[in-house]
Amino acid sequence: MIKTVQQALAESGSLKPVSESHVLETELLLSHVLDKTREYLRAHTEEEISDDHYQQFQFMLQRRQQGEPVAYILGHREFWDFDLKVNESVLIPRAETEVLVEKCLARLEGLGSSLRIADLGTGSGAIAIAIARTNPGWQVDAVDISEDALSVARGNATALGVNNIEFHLGSWCDGLPEAHYDLIVANPPYVEPGDKYLAEGDLPFEPSIALVADDHGFAAFNSITAAAPAYLKKDAWLLYEHGYNQQSQLIDTLVASAFDKVAGYQDYAGVDRIVEAMWTGNS
Repeated sequence: MIKTVQQALAESGSLKPVSESHVLETELLLSHVLDKTREYLRAHTEEEISDDHYQQFQFMLQRRQQGEPVAYILGHREFWDFDLKVNESVLIPRAETEVLVEKCLARLEGLGSSLRIADLGTGSGAIAIAIARTNPGWQVDAVDISEDALSVARGNATALGVNNIEFHLGSWCDGLPEAHYDLIVANPPYVEPGDKYLAEGDLPFEPSIALVADDHGFAAFNSITAAAPAYLKKDAWLLYEHGYNQQSQLIDTLVASAFDKVAGYQDYAGVDRIVEAMWTGNS
C-alpha cells in the first residue's frame, strides 16, 4: 500500500515510549531515508513514498523503538559548527561538551598561532576537531585507547579537511608524545559502575569504556591529574568535563595537586559540568 509523507510522519506516536522528541526524531528518520530536509517534508505532506523507502523508514523506526539512539541509526550527529560521523565505537557528542570547547578556546585566545593542545579520550574527535578548525596553526594531539574510536575520529578529520591533528593510540597522558602543551582537555568516563543512569536513554548503547570509571567515577580524572603536570607548559591549562555531582571533589583534587586558578562552570542547563585549572609548576 502506497504511503504519503503525512502518513509516515503520523507514525511518530510509535516512538513516544522511548522519546519525548518523537515527532522530531520521526522527521529526522524520514528526512534521512528520502534525502530531503524536514522543511521539504512539511511542504510536501501528500507526496507518495516508494515501497523501498517506506520499508527503510520502518526498519529505522523499529530500531528506535528498541531504544537505539537516533545518532547511531543515522550515522551522524551535529556538533559545534560541523557534522560528525558516529557509530557504536564512540560516544554521541552532546551539547554540554560544546561548553567545554568554549572554555578551551577562551583560554587559548590571544596566545598565538603556534600552540600545542592535547585532547585525551578523543572518541569521535569532536573536541579535537572543533579546536583544530579554529586555528590551522595549532597542533592538536588526540589520544584514545580504542583503535575503533580513533578510526572514526580520523575519518571525521579527513572528511572535514582538518590536517593539524595527530591521532595516538594510548591511555590518557601515556598516549601522548614527549611534548609540552599549552592546554590539555579531557572528557573522560566519569559514571560510577552500577549507576542507575547507565540503563537510561542512549547510555545502554554507547561504549561502556567511554562512560564508566572506577573509584566512584574518578579513576580517569585521578590518572590524568597526576600525569598532566609532566606534559603542561608553565601557566598552561587543564580542562575537564565531569558528572553533575563531581565538581566539588574534582576541584579539591586539583587544588591538592598544586594546580592554580581552579574554577568550575555550569553547562547550558545550569548543571555543574566543567572544571579548569592552571599549572604553574614548570619553568
